[in-house]
Amino acid sequence: MKLAAAFTGLFAALAVWGGLLFLRAMTPAPAAKSAPVIRIVETRHGGDGSAMMVVPAMEFTMGSAETHPDMPKEPVGTKLIHPPDLLLARAAPGWNPPDSRPRTVRLKAFAIDRYEVTNGQYRLFLAEAPQHRFCHPDEPKGKDHTPRYWRDFNPLLKDAEYAKSAPFSRATFASDGKPVVGVDWWDAYAYAAWAGKRLPTEAEWELAARGVDGRRWPWGNDWAWGKANTGGEKLGTDVVTQGREKDGFIYPAPVGSFPAGRSPFGCDDMAGNVEEWCAGGAARGGSSRSMPSGARCVSRSAYEREFRTFTLGFRCAKDMP
Repeated sequence: MKLAAAFTGLFAALAVWGGLLFLRAMTPAPAAKSAPVIRIVETRHGGDGSAMMVVPAMEFTMGSAETHPDMPKEPVGTKLIHPPDLLLARAAPGWNPPDSRPRTVRLKAFAIDRYEVTNGQYRLFLAEAPQHRFCHPDEPKGKDHTPRYWRDFNPLLKDAEYAKSAPFSRATFASDGKPVVGVDWWDAYAYAAWAGKRLPTEAEWELAARGVDGRRWPWGNDWAWGKANTGGEKLGTDVVTQGREKDGFIYPAPVGSFPAGRSPFGCDDMAGNVEEWCAGGAARGGSSRSMPSGARCVSRSAYEREFRTFTLGFRCAKDMP
């Protein structure tokens, strides 16, 4: 009994399955005082026919105090460090950027796409939008809004024998029901403007993903395979779960494939599948290549606005009265 009492109030470190990263032991973020009751409200946007989820005006705690356990607790500054600690010191700003720390944010009412923008929707944009009418004024001249993976992105695929062994094809990234990828920030901005919407702010995106109780993932604080399309799923004798791909997809899945991972406001695929451009230029949510720790609601990546890859897409938002 005495031994048990001595450990009262301490928290065990949480080992995230498949993530290979451990989150520093800490209490889960407390629910906001007088937290509003979240009601799932869907509306239909006429511009591109998308389903959008309504988020009323409210405040929430944005960010997280959780970090990688190997990161230094204090900034390294100018003090001397040993070579093995050098990479960790360099990585620390990425794990603990000033804008990721907990703070209270109040937002006006808005709506956000239930799903990531699909290839099918993006095709309508390219077919109907007059060239460069909806572009950002700072967009580079001569910009082409065609997604990278709608073209011949791998010349080897033209070889019939190589194509048989390749784990992907053009359809892997270009099917109508899958999220459009290989688009940069300028592409996402132009699509949103054409549809009569805009890109979400990071605060809007995070609120729609986690609600007001500070949860790690859209469904809660406990990781569960099969609720999101993430990485870390190769089979082997040293893998705990054997016999199948844990979520069924190596590359982006058709939108809405993981209803069990839906967010408190009813948004799909806000953990994994593809990272999503936000208004300020950062990307949120992790992708099909992310470990669970990289698919948390607070996870973010910073890219140049011209950056394009097969794990990066977007969804849109709009103001509500």
